[in-house]
Amino acid sequence: MPSTLRVKLASSADRSYNIILGHNILPQLGRALRALNCGGTAVFIITDRNVARHYLKKTVSSLNKAGITDIGNIILPAGEEQKNFRTYLKLLNAVYAFDRNQQKKIVLVTLGGGVVGDLGGFVAGTYRRGINYIQVPTTLLGLADCGLGGKTAFNFREAKNLIGAFWQPGLVYMDTAVLRTLPLREFRCGLAEIIKYGVIRDAKLFSFLEKNMSFLLKGKIAPLNKVIPACVKIKAAITSADERDDKDIRIMLNYGHTLGHALEAATDYRKFKHGEAVGIGMALAAKIAVKLGLLPQKDAQRIRTLITAAGLKTSAKDIPANKIISSMRRDKKFIAGVNRFVLPAGIGRAVVTENIPESLIRQALK
Repeated sequence: MPSTLRVKLASSADRSYNIILGHNILPQLGRALRALNCGGTAVFIITDRNVARHYLKKTVSSLNKAGITDIGNIILPAGEEQKNFRTYLKLLNAVYAFDRNQQKKIVLVTLGGGVVGDLGGFVAGTYRRGINYIQVPTTLLGLADCGLGGKTAFNFREAKNLIGAFWQPGLVYMDTAVLRTLPLREFRCGLAEIIKYGVIRDAKLFSFLEKNMSFLLKGKIAPLNKVIPACVKIKAAITSADERDDKDIRIMLNYGHTLGHALEAATDYRKFKHGEAVGIGMALAAKIAVKLGLLPQKDAQRIRTLITAAGLKTSAKDIPANKIISSMRRDKKFIAGVNRFVLPAGIGRAVVTENIPESLIRQALK
């Protein structure tokens, strides 16, 4: 039986939403959409080529069975390089053509990973000043992290997620069965975000990952059924308390992302997957925390060991430090040019630290 978790946003009950998590529940998506009572009689699906091959027909079939027959879709090329202004305009034009002069009550469905979710969510938040949308994440990273929270965006120039808005979904619908078709590289990227939650908030989750990483890499459903809900509950609690990232609560979710995003941008989003960059960013942040006396060396080693056990790297070679530092300075968390890092202060606890000397950051990058 699927489980349901309610994300109760402190700022507005109207924007609160449910997360439905289960196994082999994609065939019931149409029924769940109907149960929202959002008046949507037309559904437009945004997905990518990799996901469409496996799940677009199943999604359409589920909607048809629920009596929804006015369905449109657009299939994007896969990859982070699609997360840009040109693709955003392409999506707007596709939705507008489907809308037929604004005559429809549309619900948008984002069927895919982080790129599809971020872009599709921004389209939903900006088209006609906001329409309803449902997140259907199809990656481990999406199930454990980016499929919920209401952050939508695309990359602009050298900056990751610079253009965006907060727009909450009407529903997040998670089917763990989709992980059967997920490539191993993408699966490992999701493990990076799961490790993040253990470091910043849940020492028991971290220990569980240390003992069960080999089973997770084999796709065993029992450990997945433990770690995914654990991450979802942590993120739901954090985003409920700090929907718009203005209370220094939600910022904790950015552990590993300051340098991770900088690595992505410095390599034009072509060398690393997001989770791979975050894995390196977490290891570097732990290294900085040790240098500042915040983190015992043994805990930093546990973090590095677990990242490595997930099949991820803990350092990046052949990328000039100046290029990484330059990209890092565009981080949205920095205020008036003063850097801000989320650093581990032990397994299960993190702190925000400001104005770290650039020389120390360069030492970590070496």
